[in-house]
Amino acid sequence: MKTTLAAGMMAGILSSLVTGQVVRGPQDQILPREGDGRRQLVGKEELFKRMDRDGDGNISKSEFFASPRIEQLSEEQRNALFERLDRDDDSLISREEIRMLRQQAERRARDDFRKLDVDKNGSVNLEEFSKGEFISKLPAEKRRQIFSRMDTDGNGVIDGADRPKSPPGNPEKRPERSQRD
Repeated sequence: MKTTLAAGMMAGILSSLVTGQVVRGPQDQILPREGDGRRQLVGKEELFKRMDRDGDGNISKSEFFASPRIEQLSEEQRNALFERLDRDDDSLISREEIRMLRQQAERRARDDFRKLDVDKNGSVNLEEFSKGEFISKLPAEKRRQIFSRMDTDGNGVIDGADRPKSPPGNPEKRPERSQRD
């Protein structure tokens, strides 16, 4: 289960090169800027490029293992995650593999959403959301917080309108989010 979640996160992190979308999300990293010690947002495309140290358009096992986030995992976890991402067993993670994983994750998310949408109206309210397998195990306040973050338009339901509407890669032009806790 953890490997599946981590693989999905890595697919999301790396998929922007394939999809052409760079949207800031929790998987983006804040890293020091070269030379000035300040921190900056590193998007998915930049993260893929940093992991692909030799610039060949693929991420080798050694490149993958050298990533700061991946280094924090145990060797067993790193190997399991790499194997999950390397779908063709060529010891490289390619853009195509990331694209395929992203599509699989999106299909799974749509299926999960349909399961949560008990009344089949195309949206999920807090009550439906709270009955999800993972979410139902969380305290009520945590469920409300997560739901509130996902309900980006604040209309009380999660639906197709609840997507990041920000320009790719430009945090200054992103719309302000209201605090609804």
